[in-house]
Amino acid sequence: MLKIGFGRSIKPRTFDYIPRFYDPEKERFQENLKKFQEGDSPENDLENRKSRIRSGIRMKYNGDVSAMSKAKKQSNLRLIMIIMVLGFACYILMSSNKIITLIEAFSK
Repeated sequence: MLKIGFGRSIKPRTFDYIPRFYDPEKERFQENLKKFQEGDSPENDLENRKSRIRSGIRMKYNGDVSAMSKAKKQSNLRLIMIIMVLGFACYILMSSNKIITLIEAFSK
């Protein structure tokens, strides 16, 4: 049925499947076991590459907490330094007479 006019739009139905039994440790173990199984077929090699990429992304996502906190500190320090330099530059520009003469020249 077509709904015309003002009001809420019809939202699509969602799929909310939650598996009953899921063990991430067992899945990780199975993936590691597949890596070391024998067989050098091109198909197996492609699957190994995919699993290495997937595990690398997971490792970076979960990553080392100390390295992430160190990176955050460096980022915050860099941001503070940039704000200080920009503030100092604004102070110099506002305190000089050059900006006032420039504004007066444009207003004439």
